[in-house]
Amino acid sequence: MARKAVEQEELKRAKDGLDVWDDIRRYAAAGDYGSIPADDLERFKWFGIYRQKPNDGHFMVRIKIPGGRLTAMQLREIGAFCRLRARNIGDVTTRQDIQLHWLTIRDMPELLDCVYDRLGMYQEFSCGDAPRNTTSCPLAGELADEIVDAGPFARAIADMYRAGGKQFSNLPRKFKTAVGACPSHCHEPQMNCAALFGVRRKRSGGPEAGFGLLVGGGLRDTPHFAQSLRVFLKPDLDLVRDVFCRIAEIFRDQESLRQGRLRARLKFYVAEIGWQAFRDRLEERLGYRLEHDDDIVGPENPSHDDHMGITALKNGLRSVGVPIPRGRLSGDQMVALADLAGRYCRHPQRQINTTIKQNLILLNIDPADVPELCARLADIGLPTDPHPLRSQLLSCTGTQFCNLAVVETKDRAARILEYLEAHVPMDAPLFVSVTGCPNSCAQYQLADIGLQGVLYVWRGVKGVEHYHVLVGARMGPDPVFSDFICRDGRKVKVPAELIHLSIERLIRAWQAERRNGEPFGDWARRQEANRLAGLVEPAEEPQA
Repeated sequence: MARKAVEQEELKRAKDGLDVWDDIRRYAAAGDYGSIPADDLERFKWFGIYRQKPNDGHFMVRIKIPGGRLTAMQLREIGAFCRLRARNIGDVTTRQDIQLHWLTIRDMPELLDCVYDRLGMYQEFSCGDAPRNTTSCPLAGELADEIVDAGPFARAIADMYRAGGKQFSNLPRKFKTAVGACPSHCHEPQMNCAALFGVRRKRSGGPEAGFGLLVGGGLRDTPHFAQSLRVFLKPDLDLVRDVFCRIAEIFRDQESLRQGRLRARLKFYVAEIGWQAFRDRLEERLGYRLEHDDDIVGPENPSHDDHMGITALKNGLRSVGVPIPRGRLSGDQMVALADLAGRYCRHPQRQINTTIKQNLILLNIDPADVPELCARLADIGLPTDPHPLRSQLLSCTGTQFCNLAVVETKDRAARILEYLEAHVPMDAPLFVSVTGCPNSCAQYQLADIGLQGVLYVWRGVKGVEHYHVLVGARMGPDPVFSDFICRDGRKVKVPAELIHLSIERLIRAWQAERRNGEPFGDWARRQEANRLAGLVEPAEEPQA
């Protein structure tokens, strides 16, 4: 067993991650960061609390938001806390959470009291070797063309895991789930450990709507697309909770996955035994046979759309998408957004939703109020009709706060966006990912243009920030991950200071050469490797 895996498994056996709850308050009362044992600092993750680089006394806290659903009151409280304790910096994540930075151990009781008591939310399994936040279509339950009303399911799955407590608190590693049923499958079910997607099938009595089930997806440096179990699930909360409970238990009980951290994900087990054997083992756990349907092989027409723009809801009201540049919001903007939601949203609970593209949506707006709301959003620096890249340029946390990243990402993403908005007119969005290491928190293998941070020598200086560039991803029935752009089999390396020019050349070539509205990925896949390399290579070749 690899040393890191041994250490992590010993840590979990010695004390469960959930058992650190009282210790957090005890350490906070003492106020001495340096006296907190390293093992307990690791266990803090089970409540979404991370050591923040450079590990000198500050923390990042991930606030868990099942399905991304927030009320105006909840976002206002989070924004106010961000202003008061987190230096006014917050990030929307690709799992629909909100992260705050610069918190100290003394801040934790106040934050936890706010989350649990005032907001009616919870922090269990915000991170750690446990079920992560369950993501969903941000307009679940609101769309007229939704295949199934998926609204209640994300919260039901997340609540089920929380209620299970130590039944799920010691998994081999992270476990990601998603549920949605909009026609665009915006929740990216193929990239989760277990996910539901909406399906309609023909029956003699008329069309029947329900869910398909995928298992074994995941990214990092060995990405896998989730595989369909070829089953039809009726949209029944008890059935869905049972299925997701048993899938997590199967994952939990695979001791072979605990031998090394790099291969401790469900995707490796599913790839090893195949989807049919996994379905058999799931049905053994359930104690009953699921409804098999070999026609349900995966989402048919997924896209990277996360419902930006103005969308008509089934109740006659509207949603207003709010692109968040590189996912970063100030506490001031959160409070302002909450105030706008409180003023314009015509539903007491269904008001705000985060998205997996690090954006926000305001829901249930009277059509007559949409122009005024959009004007107010522009006043706080969040226009609803910006350059097409703004809504789909993702960025991970990067070296500013993350201990794993090797390059800075948030400010770099801002500079890339600023340049492209000023110099590259576009008539269609592109998914651009700026990622600081191989871990793919910003999903570079799924992007139209993915950037993976690396360090190389440039102009005689060692350790200069560079990016590998990937292109050509496609989701759906015949999915492919994006490929590294290479010359002569070697990955091209672009200095971070020049990467905006490489992206510009790629976009301009695609716009000039696309056939009948051809998507970027299709265009990229029909280019020769040296052609793509020539488009992105810097004028000066960096040294390995």
